[in-house]
Amino acid sequence: MHLTHFHASQLAELEAALRAGEDCVLATDKLPSHIRSSQLLPCFDAVEVRSHSLRDSLSAQLPAPGRPACEGPAVTALIPTHRQTPIGLAALRDQDLPVETLVLSNGTVQVDGDRVLKVPWLGHGPTRQRALDFVDTEYVLFTVDDALPRGRGAVRALVDALEEGGYEGVFGRQIPWPTADAVTRTRLAQWTPAGDGHWPAAQTDHVWALYRTKTLREHPLPAVPIGEDMAWSKGRRVGYVPGSLVMHSHKRNPKALFQRTRDLHLQHQLSGDAATVPTLGALIKALPGVLGPTVRSGPKELPNQLAELWGQWRASKIKKG
Repeated sequence: MHLTHFHASQLAELEAALRAGEDCVLATDKLPSHIRSSQLLPCFDAVEVRSHSLRDSLSAQLPAPGRPACEGPAVTALIPTHRQTPIGLAALRDQDLPVETLVLSNGTVQVDGDRVLKVPWLGHGPTRQRALDFVDTEYVLFTVDDALPRGRGAVRALVDALEEGGYEGVFGRQIPWPTADAVTRTRLAQWTPAGDGHWPAAQTDHVWALYRTKTLREHPLPAVPIGEDMAWSKGRRVGYVPGSLVMHSHKRNPKALFQRTRDLHLQHQLSGDAATVPTLGALIKALPGVLGPTVRSGPKELPNQLAELWGQWRASKIKKG
């Protein structure tokens, strides 16, 4: 796909092309004001930008450059899935160091040219931990089936940061898909901001995270129903690497948001963190806070905000019960 100008309706077409593995090139002097540069540049591995000012504004979003030869330490990428062939397989094979992919499936997903390990779903942590028995590389990369790495140096950037920073685990930057809503874009920018180098972080994120295989064998992932990356990271040295990019975001849905928020906040409380919405009074007091995102994003966002708030309150009730 070769794009020289944009309309908002073209973002869905662009996203479909990326998910299908098509090459995309940006060749334009100016982006329309209603389309943010952060929505576009991470979509491209090959970028032609004729405007110096536009190139400067996009430079912080560029994927990590790759090296010519495929050399360096070997990495195994573990990708659990039960719904689709992972969309990032070709990008992982094209990294500038050797990456072997191991797809963890319940038997319903067929993948050509990659190892497929048929395993029952035991939960996020135990399923990944069990798969380590089939890993013989020095490093292991955890990712998901709907994440798309950007740039041939994405995995190497994680490896280099892990060694340079003396971390026990590192994770990279998540860039939303072009059609992502404003709330999702804002939250991902806060959770995984742009920047240079690497720095300490509170926890890893298994959308795109790298470990030494030896470390996870000595310190296994906890057998928790959700948030195994958060639980494992407590008391450990974790690093964030903004130069390692992966495209990943979900469409906001009230039911899914309620369930995920409830389960994550319950796990936080079980690990010793205080409830964020412990009482009905705190719930009522927090209601005005949902109006800000709703005003900025439109009335369709209101059910999502309410679902997240309700999930936080519900988690505190389950914990007390």
